[in-house]
Amino acid sequence: MKLASMIRVIMGVFMTALLLMPLTASAVDGPCANCHVMHASKLGITSTPGDYLLTGGCLGCHKGDNVGGATPFIYPDVAAPGDMLAGGNFYYVRAAGGNDRKGHNPVEGVLAADGLPAFAADPPGWKADYATTAAGPQAAGQQVPDAWGGANRLTCAGTYGCHGRHDGVAAAMHHANATGLADVIDGGTLGESYRFLYGIAGGEDLDYEYETALTHNVYIGANRAAGAADTTATTGTNTMSFFCAECHGLFHSGNDAATDGLDGATIGSPWLRHPVDFSMPLTGEYAGYATYKAAVPVATSLATGALNNFTVESANERIVMCLSCHYAHAGPNDAALRWDYTLMDAGAGANTTGCFACHTTKDTP
Repeated sequence: MKLASMIRVIMGVFMTALLLMPLTASAVDGPCANCHVMHASKLGITSTPGDYLLTGGCLGCHKGDNVGGATPFIYPDVAAPGDMLAGGNFYYVRAAGGNDRKGHNPVEGVLAADGLPAFAADPPGWKADYATTAAGPQAAGQQVPDAWGGANRLTCAGTYGCHGRHDGVAAAMHHANATGLADVIDGGTLGESYRFLYGIAGGEDLDYEYETALTHNVYIGANRAAGAADTTATTGTNTMSFFCAECHGLFHSGNDAATDGLDGATIGSPWLRHPVDFSMPLTGEYAGYATYKAAVPVATSLATGALNNFTVESANERIVMCLSCHYAHAGPNDAALRWDYTLMDAGAGANTTGCFACHTTKDTP
């Protein structure tokens, strides 16, 4: 075959494949040079070569002040964040007076004011026997690190990070992002995982909850029953709380939240630790959680995908999860809590925030 004919065939195949690709609402677009450089130099400026030909780290694109645009900013240029998105802001681990207690501290340019490294040892609540067996994150296809400390510190993505895959496969996730108001993505691939959290399902609010009056994220949870065994069959491996347990399994895996703390135990009251992937009842003190609260979000096990149709009127739509209480990145309060825990005072008067958003009768005498 002549060269010209070969080129036409190749171009035809390429264009056909391009036309058949599914449209995605938030796949990265714009000049390639915004993110990549071919030879670690351009216009006479040299730089250190980066993996995947990238010109910089995550903060190269995600540092700035939120104005409701397509790019979420999780670290401000100078001052405290004005509009904080659903995941919180790393500002609080580096700001004057801030420290690692305020949230996650990835090494990519966000060193806490106290100078402490990110996870000098294992992450808080690390449970090695949970993280390195098929009963834990490996059930979701993750390769979980078990050698924290030293050079192996928390990063935004990769083996020691949250986003992407832990086996180091990049998978060009920014070019394959599937999102939108119509569908809850199922976590089947990295591009089809909620916020690139591999294997996790959910619905992505297109403005990252810059405003919450109209739409918000949809978090997926499991409505486990009291007395159920603590297995992946009851928790699922696609919930937000399961993802957090990949590193913090001791805090919230079912058998360490239940009475005896023994592996294989059933879940239920009395609790040793606050339960997650467990639905609030529709009666009693919990009946007061009658509408979805973006400040104290709950998860659903119903993959309806309707980000603007979330009623919390059934047991499957009011599931407590890790992010009900914590920011994913960081926030102004210790332990990355969404509220100041020291101000939660039972019986001290009418209060509808924090703990009392769910425990609605414990704020008054």
